Amino acid sequence: MVSAVTGIGAALLGTAVGAFLTHFLQRRNASLARLHEERISAYVAFAEAVMELRRELMDRWFADHNGVTHDSAPVYTARSTMWTAYYRVLLLAGDEDIRQAAVAAREKVSSIKKAGSLALMKECSDGTRAAVSRFVDSARAEVSR
Repeated sequence: MVSAVTGIGAALLGTAVGAFLTHFLQRRNASLARLHEERISAYVAFAEAVMELRRELMDRWFADHNGVTHDSAPVYTARSTMWTAYYRVLLLAGDEDIRQAAVAAREKVSSIKKAGSLALMKECSDGTRAAVSRFVDSARAEVSR
């Protein structure tokens, strides 16, 4: 009789522990999957935002240097979008290399507006593209793990 009760108790305890572990592991896996998707979304948004700001800054640079009036609103919108995406990257990035690559891309794109010559502007523009490529390479390494 005692052994039957012990067996039933052990079976119930084993079932309860197994159910708890299964629930815990499923929640953890779902959380990790959500984080993975959020990181991908943040990294894509940042790369897109930097490239859009690059385009807007180049348009403004050409307008300013050709004596044409340029509406600055799209530049401010693109800059705001880039900063928002940048902060998402800082919050979600699990790797310091990604954060550093994001800083480099952010700084490089901002250098376009200060270029004094066409050659320097093109150098800054090409540098921005290269910095975004380095960021994407770092991000790809993290999300492919």
